Formats: sequence, structure tokens, C-alpha cells
Amino acid sequence: MRTFYVFKIKDEYSKLTRNIPYNLYNTYLSIRMSNPDNIEYIYNQYKSITDKVSVSEINKFLLGKMKRYDGYSIYRNTHMYNDYYSDEVSKLIIFNSYFILKSNKPNSTFFTALYNIPNLFVIDFENKDYFWLSGMNYLRLVNSE
Repeated sequence: MRTFYVFKIKDEYSKLTRNIPYNLYNTYLSIRMSNPDNIEYIYNQYKSITDKVSVSEINKFLLGKMKRYDGYSIYRNTHMYNDYYSDEVSKLIIFNSYFILKSNKPNSTFFTALYNIPNLFVIDFENKDYFWLSGMNYLRLVNSE
């Protein structure tokens, strides 16, 4: 099971790091590994690059994209997808400034559903994997309309 953190990056910072995602990854890694004694600095750094999202809008957006699929369910800010045919089990939790996606597949259906939201940056800290969601060209289509 992999854990992905999905951040909505502010437009200005997205333009600066679009071609060098390693710098953005290192910034989030340094925030994650920072000492709690520097909490004010860490908070300001996080706030300067991360954009807030409307939880209710994201929930409505995902519900519209995923509601017709068997195995999809939503409870508050938690979206679940269990696809019996591909053996995918994914859980997406929406917070004000980031999402957490736990999935047994590296190419979760939720990535496809979120693909059109601009400036989403995905990090798997455990596997040292990071990418811009909009840069993924191999995604399968969830909503073919």
C-alpha cells in the first residue's frame, strides 16, 4: 500500500518549479523533516507554496466524476474506491491544503479523476517518488465524456 500526499501549489511557485520538481520535493521534504522548534518558520514556508482548496468543491467534483462507478463511496471528506476487476483499493482523504491517497496501485483511479485540477503536486515520501499530476500522460480515462 502506497501513501501519496497531494498538494495544490500556488501559481507563482508552480511556474518556478514546473521544470525542476526536485526542488519542490526537497522543500516539502525539509518541511516534513524539520524540527518542531522551528514551527513558525515551517508554517510560513508551507503557507508560501501551498494553496488552500475548497474541501466541499473537491468533494462535489470527485462525486460527479466517480459516482457512477461500482465500488465508489464517500463519507464526509473520505473517498473510497474498490474495483473488484483490477483489484484496486484506494482511499482519498481531503484536507484544507492537501490530500492523502492510500492505494495498492501506483496509478490510482483518483489520479485520473483529479488530473484536470491545475498545479497538483504528488509526493510519496516513503518511496521518494514525486511528480506533477498534470504531467502524467499514461493515465487511463475515468470520465470519458
